[in-house]
Amino acid sequence: MMRMLFMILLSLSALHSGYFSKHDDMCDGNSYFQCENNYNAVRNLQIALNSDKKLGLKLKVDGKWGEKTKSALMAFQEHYGVEKADGWVGKRTKRKLDTVYSKVKFPKDIRVAENYQTKKCYRCYSEFRQNVNLRKSFAIYEDKKLLERANGRNTELKVDVSEQRVRLYVDGKVALCSPCTTGAKRKFEPNTRIYRDKRTPMGRFRITEKIEDKRSTIFGEYYRGNKLVYKGDKRKFGGNKKGLRYKGASLQNWMRLTSSGIGLHASKYIKRYPGTNGCIRLPYRVSKTIFKCVREGTQVSVVN
Repeated sequence: MMRMLFMILLSLSALHSGYFSKHDDMCDGNSYFQCENNYNAVRNLQIALNSDKKLGLKLKVDGKWGEKTKSALMAFQEHYGVEKADGWVGKRTKRKLDTVYSKVKFPKDIRVAENYQTKKCYRCYSEFRQNVNLRKSFAIYEDKKLLERANGRNTELKVDVSEQRVRLYVDGKVALCSPCTTGAKRKFEPNTRIYRDKRTPMGRFRITEKIEDKRSTIFGEYYRGNKLVYKGDKRKFGGNKKGLRYKGASLQNWMRLTSSGIGLHASKYIKRYPGTNGCIRLPYRVSKTIFKCVREGTQVSVVN
């Protein structure tokens, strides 16, 4: 009996493991969440919507998320009764897409150059600077020989707000240069509808705490059972918290700089402009490298 029940549950879960459910959300994003909008997922979303004769759409299949794709998705959500026709490809919408378009044959995912990968190898940092637009490019520079010498005592970090870049120095030389995202000058709070100054503080700091897998005590989500009730700054939540479960946002490879909660951490939402609530977001693999190379007490300079 138990084996039969297990097989039924397994088959039900298989129904929701279609193409779109295996990919991240697609959306315009908001103050707290940004979507990566994977090329393959967006391309196949456009193909799926174009195949639907009930919708009568003629989207350009280019793998780029935009207003026309969003509007087409809203038409899909409204037609198929997906709760909140908001143009956000979330969990429920992905399941509905997998159900409605289960027979559509999509082209295989292709390998697209990741934003956070260096496309060309440079012999030295000066050559990297000469050939890369540091303010706009997502390119990363790494000197592996220098990184191997890093021991925490001979490292230093510098965050340049004007370039939105972080540099790791080993023995006074640049061993790593990567895009990052610092605090926004004007950050909109949906709950209070107020714009606040969230710029990352300037000056010299020391790393006072290192936690590989940290959860935020301020930003996160409130759930009632499995239903999402609220997402954002929990200090701004005005509802009744009784019976709710709080889940803090993931801050992997956390490196604290201030007692007020400013630090460096991993994120997949790296932009080429200030956009955080004060913390410094790093690409995952960069955060892992930096976390390994520094120690509590390592100096961090935030400059403009």
